[in-house]
Amino acid sequence: MIDYLNQQLKEINEKIKSGESQNWKLILEHHREAIKFMQHERLIHLLVTLAFGILFVISMMFSLVCSSWLLMVVDFLLLILLVPYIFHYFRLENGVQKLYWIDKLIQKKIEV
Repeated sequence: MIDYLNQQLKEINEKIKSGESQNWKLILEHHREAIKFMQHERLIHLLVTLAFGILFVISMMFSLVCSSWLLMVVDFLLLILLVPYIFHYFRLENGVQKLYWIDKLIQKKIEV
């Protein structure tokens, strides 16, 4: 997903920086479709990240109450999964924010 996002950003930036005349309305339409796709992905990753975070907190509570080594292993495994999910979601969120910024740039090109 990050590769798709980076490719979209690269292609749009190249079109904006080129001095060629473009059909900016069509480009904006395609760009907004990419934004919708990325918003959906961002929502799904948010839900997965929240689910792992909630499972981790619940597991930690059980570990503190029961003090079982097996629960501590589960805590550790959930933490190993949760940290990359947080970083991935952070990258998706920042990428979508960049797409919004580029959307405004394309709108300015249409207005000119």
